[in-house]
Amino acid sequence: MSSAKPKRQRREVNVEATRAALVAIARKHFARAGYSRTEIARIAAEARVTTGAIYHHFSGKKALFQAVAEQIEGEILAKSAKVETDDPWLRLKAAFETLIDFCASPDVQRIIFVEAPQVIGPQAWREIELRYAFGALRKVLPELIDAGIVKPYPVDLIAKVMLALLREAAAEIARSKHDPKIRGQVVELAAAMLNVLAAH
Repeated sequence: MSSAKPKRQRREVNVEATRAALVAIARKHFARAGYSRTEIARIAAEARVTTGAIYHHFSGKKALFQAVAEQIEGEILAKSAKVETDDPWLRLKAAFETLIDFCASPDVQRIIFVEAPQVIGPQAWREIELRYAFGALRKVLPELIDAGIVKPYPVDLIAKVMLALLREAAAEIARSKHDPKIRGQVVELAAAMLNVLAAH
């Protein structure tokens, strides 16, 4: 019994490592070629596994794409949580600026903002967003409203507007190829628009 447990644990670690490697490689392919032009066989070849091995971990290309998209959503959530300041309003604004830069990267632009709603489907993708960035906003905004920091607009409305602002701001920086001047203008404008929400 004791020897079987370590073996099972090693097997689980190997399974997770293989899955993580497949997601990392798939992320590069989806970002570069897009969902429709990405081939499972090419991902398998780069990962040095059979296509059957991929289907052992994922039911198909769509499931692999969703795993990649959810990983990125998790990274977005983690980035927003890393901002350190005791002022909740400043924390919200600083996190937003951090996310603008992160979301301007090519893989986030293509996978999250362009293809995820189409590949996974608008409703299914919204349900995923509720577990990550959109859901996090829906959790923190009522606290800021109750504290008199943010104006009492409907929480879902604020969250949707903020995510739309994030998407367009990041896309503008991406289109400018990260031009410092454009980036400065975008961040300044986004901050000014967020200030509209401030209750003080």
